[in-house]
Amino acid sequence: MPSNEVNVVRSCGECGTEIETVSVKKDNMMLSSKAQVWCPKCQAERPEVLDVAGRLESIEKEQRSYPKAVPAQPFSDRSSRSAKD
Repeated sequence: MPSNEVNVVRSCGECGTEIETVSVKKDNMMLSSKAQVWCPKCQAERPEVLDVAGRLESIEKEQRSYPKAVPAQPFSDRSSRSAKD
């Protein structure tokens, strides 16, 4: 794939079924659409959703790399612990 092109995934706006993936020039890329697309799973015309291929996987990968959340301790526990020391 040339560096000036990007893969765009076309999917069903109701069930999320991937309809097709197309390669478009970055200059011509448009991800907003009011078009309808035939969904083989829904067996009906549904609103289409366009997204850059691999974007959701990239977001999930980044979120998995975040440090784990640590539960906060109430302020009262901290002050009583300091007073005992």
